[in-house]
Amino acid sequence: MGWIGNNDELQRALQAAGADRDEEGRFLIYGNPPVSFLGMGEEYVVPDGAMYSVGGEKKNLAELLATGGGMKVHVIT
Repeated sequence: MGWIGNNDELQRALQAAGADRDEEGRFLIYGNPPVSFLGMGEEYVVPDGAMYSVGGEKKNLAELLATGGGMKVHVIT
């Protein structure tokens, strides 16, 4: 199961989870990355294979996002 929602929801969820960042302050995302597109605003589609990490431990990004805003969707890649 994937997720679709806006950039603010994505950033807030990663920050609240304490997700790891690179040297430039960007969140570390592994596997299938989120895809940005212009819809009602700047929206992101996050496929099920997208992962983030906390303290080096990888976790499913779509599962994290499903607990907040946005919407769960089936993503075909």
